[in-house]
Amino acid sequence: MRNDIKPALQKVKSYFEKSEFYIPTYQRPYAWQVSQCEQLIEDINLHMENFDDRSQDNYFFGAILIAQESGEEHEVTLIDGQQRTTTFMLLLKAILLKIDKELELLPTLNTDARRLVKHLNGLKEQIVTMLFNVSDDEKDDFVDGLYYPSDDRIKYLNHSISEKYASEMTTILLGKDFISIKDRVHQIYRRQKDNRYTNFYKNFRYFYNMCNELNVFTLINFANHFIDNCQVITITSYNTDQAINIFNSLNGTGVPLTPIEVIVSKTTANASDRKNFEKNWQEIVQRTDSARLDLNALITHYIFVKLSEQNSADRRNPGIRAFFSKNKHLLNEDVLFTDDLNTILNNFERVSETINGQLINKLNGNLRPFVSSYLFFRQDNTYLEYLLRLGVLIELSELSYSHKLFKGFLEEINLMYSQVDSISIDELISKIKNHIHTNFVYEDVKQTLTESGVSNSIIYVNEFLFALEKGMDFNLNGNIDIEHIMPQSGLNRENIMSDAGLESQEEFRDYAEKLGNKILLESEINRGIGDAWFRTKRENTITSGHGYIDSKFPIAKSLVNYVNDTWTKTDIEVATEKAAKRIADFIFE
Repeated sequence: MRNDIKPALQKVKSYFEKSEFYIPTYQRPYAWQVSQCEQLIEDINLHMENFDDRSQDNYFFGAILIAQESGEEHEVTLIDGQQRTTTFMLLLKAILLKIDKELELLPTLNTDARRLVKHLNGLKEQIVTMLFNVSDDEKDDFVDGLYYPSDDRIKYLNHSISEKYASEMTTILLGKDFISIKDRVHQIYRRQKDNRYTNFYKNFRYFYNMCNELNVFTLINFANHFIDNCQVITITSYNTDQAINIFNSLNGTGVPLTPIEVIVSKTTANASDRKNFEKNWQEIVQRTDSARLDLNALITHYIFVKLSEQNSADRRNPGIRAFFSKNKHLLNEDVLFTDDLNTILNNFERVSETINGQLINKLNGNLRPFVSSYLFFRQDNTYLEYLLRLGVLIELSELSYSHKLFKGFLEEINLMYSQVDSISIDELISKIKNHIHTNFVYEDVKQTLTESGVSNSIIYVNEFLFALEKGMDFNLNGNIDIEHIMPQSGLNRENIMSDAGLESQEEFRDYAEKLGNKILLESEINRGIGDAWFRTKRENTITSGHGYIDSKFPIAKSLVNYVNDTWTKTDIEVATEKAAKRIADFIFE
């Protein structure tokens, strides 16, 4: 048995020349989120923008640890590198679909078009051999549209017992277009809105949307740069036990510095009074922890403040490392740096105590840096109501936050926050209003709200708007649950279904998850009423002494004197329609 190891620096193209990528039973599930995929793309783009092949190294994605033991069933086992390898394959698939789309649009009559077709087909050839085990003849037939690989040709083999959705990669890699993939991917039962999809699909969709925004020339440049100018180090061990020991050692000691550690070390080195900086930094760490905001998030807020202040063409968040690499001077002014962070924390804490702030926090977390950036320069909460509207649209849209209609627009408007003397709050609000009315359709939004499975964050917004509508008090203090007026389950389910006029289990599940069937309720009260009948929930006669009558929440209070003793299919439909109109009217005000 061999005990030696073999390190090799490989381009992405060379790395995927392997015949398989086997993920063993003990590996964790695929855990990368869209935010990490965004960072990956930003890193590649940043490297590509500044790349000079005569003087600059290729971009390095880190080390991948492989076990390659003779006699084992699988020739290549991924010990460390599953997350990156999976993500790379999802990106390659998205590029492949974009290539197919471009090839459909290109004429073949003129010389320039034929040259482009040749480039695209060359890329298509490369990518199919990176994702599938195909012969030269099959590769040629694939390019000509005469052959498509079957599942036994996929290089990705995920046998992790912790991965519930390993088949998702097969669905994505074998899909011939985005629509067919979307129709076939797994939707997780009982999850809400975008959370119903797996990380595999959400990340693939992000890459697909990103590629779709590229023109054909940018696509070719990006794909070539990723394949030919990005690298990994593969560390191959010929003994699986040895490979696992190496993995444990690499992850137990000698861990690379995090971006935050780099920032602190550089600022400490440059500080005029190191002890004072260390004291100030310790306070910031404590405040961040108390505010339930991790340090990476705080620095992201800071970056958006500085991007606004700089008001340059560079409006995107390049990532912590890249930003401070480009703005080293900011770490030379330790007092100003910590003062700015404290201002951001002050604003974050203040807005977190307001209803608008609390509702924004319930929506997409990517909105928070824009709130912090705005409040750094301005002190008007009205504007936050319009960010809230945009946050609701993010929750309702099938587009991810990273789409240009959300992230791109917010990054653009962020540059205006610091221009206090030249751009008024009314102008900022007007830009959001115009953006909403130009890019979204009232009836489409309203229709989405009537469907089952809207995210629970929308329940909070509906409750808030209902309170405004009725002139009732509203606050989010204490422990809060999402209450299903018609219970999701329970011993009385068959009778409750009958009372509600629902004929099948499928219809019952659908109506249980509609917007009109869900309200806010104190956790204590919710535990007390359990899965009781509607007429019982309204009263103050539950064993625990609680019912809707004791709730502070407006909708629960309004149901106490409801005209009927039963909560039916029609009641859910009416409540859903009213809620959908209420929220749509708010968005399109």
